Amino acid sequence: MKAKRILVLEFVTVLFTLFLFCLAFSQGKGEKTISFSGTIDHVPRGSNYIVVNERRVYLSENTKVATEKGSLLNRGDLKRGFIVVVEGVEKPEGIVAQRITVLPKRKT
Repeated sequence: MKAKRILVLEFVTVLFTLFLFCLAFSQGKGEKTISFSGTIDHVPRGSNYIVVNERRVYLSENTKVATEKGSLLNRGDLKRGFIVVVEGVEKPEGIVAQRITVLPKRKT
């Protein structure tokens, strides 16, 4: 009987821990993680966003910009016509990029 009680208590403890773990890593209401690729249409000077496939992508101080091989780039390296993969969070005000990967230009 004691062994059964201990087993049930351990099971409940594990479930409770997993429940708390999931809550800690859940995103805020109305936010959704997305990933898409496209061509940079516009890079406004002095702004905190770029336009990719007619979608406004906001850049924060936490946004990582890198090449496909992993070399880090500066925001200023982003140019119109670059092919990129955007990974970020979709919020009501737009997409906030967490990572932007610059892909090599396609040969024509």
